[in-house]
Amino acid sequence: MKKAHYIVVFIVFTLFSISNINAQKAEKSNEIVYKTTIKESPQKVKEALKDYSGYKVSQKATYTKNNKGRIYKFKVEKGNWSHFLIIDESGKIVGIETGEHTSS
Repeated sequence: MKKAHYIVVFIVFTLFSISNINAQKAEKSNEIVYKTTIKESPQKVKEALKDYSGYKVSQKATYTKNNKGRIYKFKVEKGNWSHFLIIDESGKIVGIETGEHTSS
């Protein structure tokens, strides 16, 4: 009877472990990230960054291409806080990425 109990517990544990393994798989992205600078970005993107004049905007940036055009990503900092602005080619801010931040 004890052996049957152990077998059932082992099977249940195995099933939950397999489902957790599959849940953690990330989809592979085919996006290519290109490096750029503020000077090389379109004028509309530069104008969108003017709204962040109180922030320190990194001169380095990245962009990716999708079916709607290029999406630019700039790092902005203010004090100990920083985040990434995501701006499309037309100068529209489409998102902000934040994360855990520490002072350097």
